[in-house]
Amino acid sequence: MKRRLFFILLASLLVLSLAAGCAPQRRPAPDTTPAPQQRTPLPGTPEGPGNRVPNADPREDARRADRLEDRIEDMKEVKDVTVVVNGSTAYIGIDMDAKLQGRLTDTLKQKVIDRAKEVDKMLTRVYVSADSDTVTRLEELAEDIEDGKPISGIIRQIDEMFRRPAPTVR
Repeated sequence: MKRRLFFILLASLLVLSLAAGCAPQRRPAPDTTPAPQQRTPLPGTPEGPGNRVPNADPREDARRADRLEDRIEDMKEVKDVTVVVNGSTAYIGIDMDAKLQGRLTDTLKQKVIDRAKEVDKMLTRVYVSADSDTVTRLEELAEDIEDGKPISGIIRQIDEMFRRPAPTVR
């Protein structure tokens, strides 16, 4: 009887030690607080008012977009323009004169890019679209930003919209 009790106790102890030894290691939970957004200047970029690092403040981006809209609308070929700025990137949708569509679109897009970079020295990338569907969608997303909706998801949608090629009708 003592022998049987000893084996049961030994087997129980063995099972418990195996269970404890094979349990996953407990680690502290990862820190879920988001890191603050910081933008660093490109290497070799001199500091100065024309080359300062873009601010992460959406209100500053909105002011920059308004300034770009005003200057691009001054171009005679452009009827209407919508601009969304996110840091050093500008997304521009242009509505141009119907007579110019097709043959001068690429030339006008390059003029808009040049004007945008001339007006805002902080821009490193400028995306321009003259596609009516893209421009309409950009206008809707710009209104969402003005209404205070989360900008990160909206910017992802805009970025995807401008990276997709627009269909060409011949």
